[in-house]
Amino acid sequence: MTSKLPYIGFAKVYDEIMADVPYDRWLGYIESIWSANGFSPVSVLDLACGTGNMSLRLARSGYLVTGIDRSDQMLEVARQKARDEGLYIEFLKGRMEDFITEQQFDAAVCVFDSLNYLLEAKDVQSCFESVFGALNPGGYFMFDVNTRLRLSTIPTDTNIFQGPWFFVVWRDLWDESNEWWQANLTGFLKCNGMWCRFDEIHRERAFPLETLAAWLEAAGFVVKGIYEPHAFKPAAETTLRAYFVAWKPGS
Repeated sequence: MTSKLPYIGFAKVYDEIMADVPYDRWLGYIESIWSANGFSPVSVLDLACGTGNMSLRLARSGYLVTGIDRSDQMLEVARQKARDEGLYIEFLKGRMEDFITEQQFDAAVCVFDSLNYLLEAKDVQSCFESVFGALNPGGYFMFDVNTRLRLSTIPTDTNIFQGPWFFVVWRDLWDESNEWWQANLTGFLKCNGMWCRFDEIHRERAFPLETLAAWLEAAGFVVKGIYEPHAFKPAAETTLRAYFVAWKPGS
């Protein structure tokens, strides 16, 4: 594969490499935030849903779920997983920064620092506006982000992931000039008895937490909290991953 866009070749091996990601804990935390605010959503939008790991958990918990992602390859995996479990989840192709949905939702979530993939301020602002438009009045938007402290302190290193049918070389670096973290991936997947190569570049940027809060408010949200991971403790300068809770005013 010649494209270096993220989540194309990597989509096929994503769940193997990310098997230890704490999606169950994230869901429990999200539900604890909803409960603390006296909020009981029925319909949930999973933004940047990837291979559907959070979407499936939400659906198993009884929510009506729609997932949106820009990667056809990730969505293909998500749809197959939902079919295998007999779960009805609508998976749609769309970009975080300018998606449009035909329906409105009670809640929206965006997990695993997906929002950090938006590298330009205008795209983050547009994303917040899109989410605001997709929520019912009184709806909640929860997302997490890696902070600059986290991204800038990821060691410059090379890691290798391998299994019977895949081999991936992952190189991390902090790009000081562009103020973003970058991962260069070179992978080989066994397909039809042959090894197929893919190359991808993943980048994340961290905007100041107070800036993100201001952009949420400019989009119409009320920021209910910015928290440490899995806690109700306010995020601080030492926070590595922050969780935002934003509310759309209404009933």
